[in-house]
Amino acid sequence: MRTSSNPSLGTALNELTGSATLKVDREAIPHLRKVFNSALTKLDQQIEIAMTGIRVSPWAGDPVSAGAATQLNDHSVDGTDSALNALRAYQQRLKSASDALTQVAEQYQVVESDNTSSFSALGG
Repeated sequence: MRTSSNPSLGTALNELTGSATLKVDREAIPHLRKVFNSALTKLDQQIEIAMTGIRVSPWAGDPVSAGAATQLNDHSVDGTDSALNALRAYQQRLKSASDALTQVAEQYQVVESDNTSSFSALGG
């Protein structure tokens, strides 16, 4: 992400979130944080369901259903390219973006505080 008014913050965010760049106005940050955190909450719930409720066992107790159950579990939760791993990767990216937005909000707060102090010191 790159903030429109502070490119160095955009560089720091880019390091945290990967190669994607997004221009964000300061006023939009609180809403974006809320959206990202809401998405994370929903995704966390879906991952929990996937971890506890998707795995299947051989339904007929025969070699064919055992093979089918193994393949289904590999594609959904067990394999390296499983749907669950894709959800976890997406979860990590959302978390990184949310953390980056939090960091930007904190940076803006510091800059705003410094600017207010400087302005007050000048008698404004």
